[in-house]
Amino acid sequence: MKKIAKRLAALALSAAMIVPAGAITQDGQSETWFDGVWALIDAFGLKAEDNPYILQNYINKYLQEHPEEMYNVINDILSLLDTHSMYLSSEEYSEGFATLEGFVGIGVGLQETAGGVQISEVMRFSAAEEAGLQIGDVIVAVDGEDASGWSNTDVAEKLRGKEGTSVTLTVRRQGREVTVTCMRRQVNQVYVSNQTVADGVEYIKVSAMGSENDWTAFSEIWNGLDEKNTRAVILDLRGNGGGVIDVALKMADAMTQDKGVYLAGVQWRQDMGGLEQTFSTGGGLPLNKIVVLVDGGTASAAELLAGSLQDTGTATLIGEKTYGKGQGQYHIDLVNGDKLVITTLELELPQQGCWEGVGLTPDLQVSNRTVTVDAASLTPLDTSASLLFGEQSDAVYAMTERLALLGLLDEATDTFDSTVMTAVQSFLASYEMDEELYASPAMLQALDAAMQTLDGQTYQLDEQLNTALEICKLAAAKPQQYTALPDGSWKKN
Repeated sequence: MKKIAKRLAALALSAAMIVPAGAITQDGQSETWFDGVWALIDAFGLKAEDNPYILQNYINKYLQEHPEEMYNVINDILSLLDTHSMYLSSEEYSEGFATLEGFVGIGVGLQETAGGVQISEVMRFSAAEEAGLQIGDVIVAVDGEDASGWSNTDVAEKLRGKEGTSVTLTVRRQGREVTVTCMRRQVNQVYVSNQTVADGVEYIKVSAMGSENDWTAFSEIWNGLDEKNTRAVILDLRGNGGGVIDVALKMADAMTQDKGVYLAGVQWRQDMGGLEQTFSTGGGLPLNKIVVLVDGGTASAAELLAGSLQDTGTATLIGEKTYGKGQGQYHIDLVNGDKLVITTLELELPQQGCWEGVGLTPDLQVSNRTVTVDAASLTPLDTSASLLFGEQSDAVYAMTERLALLGLLDEATDTFDSTVMTAVQSFLASYEMDEELYASPAMLQALDAAMQTLDGQTYQLDEQLNTALEICKLAAAKPQQYTALPDGSWKKN
């Protein structure tokens, strides 16, 4: 009876001491009901004395009895810290962070467009590159199965498979269908590629910064620009979700001409070193122009690179506002194969500071254009006679109307000038036809056939890339600022 009386008295005392929800404590801080209960446990509980891990122990005990709740409990706790920390199963991690792990496939990046799933990247040393697949190809069939209406996920699942097996793709390229077969294999973690797109203009695509291999690939490309007498560069970071911060900083450093320029900072916890600043080593190739393409898929380390180049005046940003992820995470392996992704740092730019939740605003905001081909509404095209440079006629207008729908011209014109000639040459190259200084009947017939193939189709024209290309062509036409030397080095003019 005495024991029961003591318990009742203790319960009465506890009830009197519990702080109601929302009450104000002596130090002026508002407390929740849980705060009050926990304060009592901490103040009077025998096991709680000088034991900072008691809450963790209680949670462990709860999870032992309710193991199915572990995933939700941990992620609920992490969600209170920030939007990027999370606990993932090994399967979830592999799906969400494939660029950091590598995968078996053919080595392409994909993006959904109004006209279907399009190849946005062909990875270096991949089966796709060997097969001749190109950026901009629209996937119309996989292993003979119609892919129209498929999503990125649908296509990706079909392209993945056991190493050593093959997959056949049919793609649409400038109105022409091309079929290739690729052998699946382990894709090297290299997400950097390049090509010369005009005289003195180099296009470099970085679709992820998954490992030091991407820095190696980038530095090889960058160090070889002088041998090509490159005068302008387009760096495409669209759809790049980021990756390794050090890789981004190395790329920014390689592109910066002057020494001692503040590139970016990494803010760690104070007990982990506080603010770590990175300054340029100098010696970047003196180009006439660098343009960086960004969009809503540009995030994290890719934003760090783009923002650093923008803030230091090294490059002009073109495209759409970026994602807005300015925090970095550690990816910790757990003994059960799961992953703990936890935010450990915040990134800052020289002028804009941390862009978390805000994103970067391009210097020139440009959206891509969606077009629909209506072959019946086009000006009739005479394919029996050649069109010559300098000619002005309705026939030239009919040709350029079709070239514009393919994204090779901004708009139709009735004058066959140098801009039209460039578009004609691009069309001939895409169809693997001999280069000519006029539009032959064979070229016009292929162009008309392309319109018939695309009749009724809706697809996207890359206005962002076209804008960057025009700006870089103008810059490349100006005098070169350096001279390439026979030993592979260069000197500034």
